[in-house]
Amino acid sequence: MRLRLLVSYVGTAYSGWQIQEKPKPPPTIQGALEAALFRLTGQLVRVHGSGRTDSGVHAHGQVAHCDVPAPRDGFDWRHSLNAVLPRDIRVLEANPAAANFHARKDALRKTYAYQFWQDRRFLPPLLRPFVWNCGPLDQDLMRKAIPYLLGTHDFAGLRNAGTDVENTERTLLDARLEQLPPCEFYPPHAPMLRLAVTADGFLKQMVRNMAGLLAACGQGNMEAGQIPALLAALDRRAVPSVTAPPEGLALVRVEYPEN
Repeated sequence: MRLRLLVSYVGTAYSGWQIQEKPKPPPTIQGALEAALFRLTGQLVRVHGSGRTDSGVHAHGQVAHCDVPAPRDGFDWRHSLNAVLPRDIRVLEANPAAANFHARKDALRKTYAYQFWQDRRFLPPLLRPFVWNCGPLDQDLMRKAIPYLLGTHDFAGLRNAGTDVENTERTLLDARLEQLPPCEFYPPHAPMLRLAVTADGFLKQMVRNMAGLLAACGQGNMEAGQIPALLAALDRRAVPSVTAPPEGLALVRVEYPEN
């Protein structure tokens, strides 16, 4: 039986989604899910995700599929998996799927969110794993830069090395920067910002490079009008902004044709 899983996790303690073929592999989300399935079924069950999140990156709605032995009637896969998974990984949904459903190949679009903490005076410890403490940003300058990224482009200049793909063209369908309400219980502080981006696919660390590029505009280190030329260079080395750190990033949603 093919299962479709909706998975949420805090990626801080993990070396990304994908299992690494090493003598002593580091912990990964895929590895934790497969270990939990082995405990439940006594069999090696491969889990396929909609995409690979990097080391330290989180997910609210990662989608995965796996083929499991037919269980006894009434077996609750979600409850059983959560009973044996680490507490920083949770299966939100576990439902039977069509035999030909594929979490990665069938995905139409994905949404990621990146969070910026602007106040240099302090960073609440509870937020530390989930934000980039980048300092003050000019929201208007960042918003002026966003339209240059929307649409279909060759995003090779916003791809970090490490994954070979034949086509680096992607379509950025939506990108929004919003100011979040003040964090309750903390002293007055500069507002936290969240960038949400939706595309038909993303290259390796493309969202983090996009966040770094927009932050550079918000810090006054770059002008929005430079972006077309930087993208046209098709070279990450031509883009002067940093790759934003992983802790601010989360995979929010994966959409499929039935959505």
